[in-house]
Amino acid sequence: MRLALGIALLASAAWGAPGYVLDKEWGAFGSGPGEFRFPAMIAVDAQSNVYVVDQHNHRVQKFDSAGRYLTAWGGKGEGPGQFDYPFGIAVNSGGHVYVSDTGNHRIEEFTAEGKFVRAAGGYGAGGGRFKHPYGLAIDSHDVLYAIDTLNARVQKFDRDLRFLGAWGSAESIGFQVYMPHELAILPDGSVALSDRQNHRVSIFTPEGRLVRRFGDFGEGADRPGGFFSEPHGIAVAPAGAILVCDRYNFRIQQFSPAGVFESSWNTAGAGGDSERYPLGIAVNRNGDVYVTDHYRHRVQKYRIQPNGSGAAAGSVPRGNGPR
Repeated sequence: MRLALGIALLASAAWGAPGYVLDKEWGAFGSGPGEFRFPAMIAVDAQSNVYVVDQHNHRVQKFDSAGRYLTAWGGKGEGPGQFDYPFGIAVNSGGHVYVSDTGNHRIEEFTAEGKFVRAAGGYGAGGGRFKHPYGLAIDSHDVLYAIDTLNARVQKFDRDLRFLGAWGSAESIGFQVYMPHELAILPDGSVALSDRQNHRVSIFTPEGRLVRRFGDFGEGADRPGGFFSEPHGIAVAPAGAILVCDRYNFRIQQFSPAGVFESSWNTAGAGGDSERYPLGIAVNRNGDVYVTDHYRHRVQKYRIQPNGSGAAAGSVPRGNGPR
């Protein structure tokens, strides 16, 4: 059944879907401004500023849309505004930034300038408590969704981090060795989870009812669209397309909101290296795509090729932007 689904996705590929070109990339291994140690998830705000979870530096870094460094906050610890291997990040309509402080089992809220506002959570299984929170996403009503990894559920909070409810179980979500790590909100309010260990994407209603799943395992240079090797970051483009980081196939895949495969592109670097490991992904209001390259300690920015040339399948052409 799952193999047939993958073949159906390939057969339904939408020719002429927009392609992408690598516009620029920035970062290097280190702890200075604009440097990273294993960047995790990434988010953008309404002004197209870019927020990157710099996981092993235990901080968040903020850049403008062109990758120019603006500020950073955090540091290793348990106090307000500190982190212990943070992972997920999301920005609400008012510009406040929410970060999953995974090792401290909490969610922290900040202003756009990095001023600590509040935190919610603590270790446990009760409502509003966590066992290793990971991915975050915010819907059009500023409801925050958080993956509560080892409790095998998704929790919901209002914009002031008041607990609203939870849904999911190991069986319904697909818990298998690792919980799905990242999630995104579709235009109709549905919740999309990238299920890394089962190599698929699962779509749920806001109340947690499973709607559909798509994808299957496939790895290597000849793998067709609709197959994954540990999907991680997931984001929704302005027109509603679902973009998924196919991590160990070194590519981004694009699907319709219904889960129909449309196109893909390899996350090749400016130096021609074809093995870039995409982990987090975010899309701004212009359709520009930002991807964290976890093991190469960089951020990549892709821009749309409106005529569909460039990245529909295979390596991405390189733009003229600064590296």
